[in-house]
Amino acid sequence: MPLSDLEKAAALQILAYLSKKGEASRTDLRHNIDAAIKTIYSTLRVLMRLNLIEEISSTKFPFTVKIRLSDKGRRVAEHLVEIERVLKEG
Repeated sequence: MPLSDLEKAAALQILAYLSKKGEASRTDLRHNIDAAIKTIYSTLRVLMRLNLIEEISSTKFPFTVKIRLSDKGRRVAEHLVEIERVLKEG
């Protein structure tokens, strides 16, 4: 996986958000990620292809799909959270 794959708009935001929240619906991501809906959806496809996120479908009503980090995604996100912390130090 080249690092350039993570340069896709909103990829780092989505990984960091999921790291903090644990899981989120697409609606939740649309409301909390600063990017166009089309950008978010295409970025989710890239992150899925890279095995950084996974979808979990509920088996009971209401039938929802949640997105969460995979094990690989959690390892990547840990570094992003640390970078964010360092940048906030000033």
